[in-house]
Amino acid sequence: MVQTNSLTSPKERVIVIGGPTCVGKSEYAVDVALKYGGEVVSADSVQIYRGLDIGSGKITTEEMRGVPHHMLDIVDPSENNFSVAMYIERAKHTITDIIQRGKLPIIVGGTGFYINALLHGYNCGGSGPNYKLRRRLQALQAKHKNNYLYDKLVKITPWTTVHENDLVRIIRQLELLLSPHCDSDDTTAVYYDAYDAVLVIMDADREKLDERAARRIEEMFAAGLMKEAEGLRDYFGNRCMDSVGYREVADGITYGRSEDKIKEDMKISYHRLIKKQQTFFRWLQWKNKVSLYNWERTTADACIDKFVRSGQNG
Repeated sequence: MVQTNSLTSPKERVIVIGGPTCVGKSEYAVDVALKYGGEVVSADSVQIYRGLDIGSGKITTEEMRGVPHHMLDIVDPSENNFSVAMYIERAKHTITDIIQRGKLPIIVGGTGFYINALLHGYNCGGSGPNYKLRRRLQALQAKHKNNYLYDKLVKITPWTTVHENDLVRIIRQLELLLSPHCDSDDTTAVYYDAYDAVLVIMDADREKLDERAARRIEEMFAAGLMKEAEGLRDYFGNRCMDSVGYREVADGITYGRSEDKIKEDMKISYHRLIKKQQTFFRWLQWKNKVSLYNWERTTADACIDKFVRSGQNG
């Protein structure tokens, strides 16, 4: 799925590649970067953390093939207040720097919330936390228990990819959406076109993605996922174990589960994550009026080439 935005005023030009996990975004982004002299800007809410490498599927130095990658390893796992607004601020500076050096920014990732915010300028005023609202939300959760806040978040943003048990991130997203400093109505932030962009949304059959996820899980264990997760848990505690993969390993260690059981739990979680990501990116297609509903490499290549050439001729 490909979409090009035509804008009347000069804006920074970027290529955006999104889609569910295991679809091949990183490899394709490197291909595009090598062809057009680009640099990759990651849009992944887990890969921003240092040390969360194997379990997040973070691209390796060899896989980068010499292409500079940005917005990876920028936050310590102990920093649990990193917000969407903070990500946008850093990413925007990075994009501007890439362009000023005569390179082409290529934004790639599966965190649709980040991609949507970058494309449309998620406008929530400063990046600082709203402690008063946070305490209110925490009190509501304590009073109602179960998935009260998660259900509230889903009503506001049905495409959220936050796990229903990740209370910290649930509260942080609600904080951003409901804070008075957001220039918005009750629950909807204000958006604006931030970039002149070509949007490429990669996808595949869910069954095929599930198969790829199963292979990735085996590769993660072979690469030392258990050891990595144990080290992170011992040093930083369970807070950094909230994402898919790490959470299942942490639970497995806590409850003495077998490696095979941990793998099966991971497969279930990946299936749910892929489903949520596909739902979000379909919403993003609608938001950007994408009319192509089947991912094809040749179509994407042609659209990106046309986009790059139009910038060179402008």
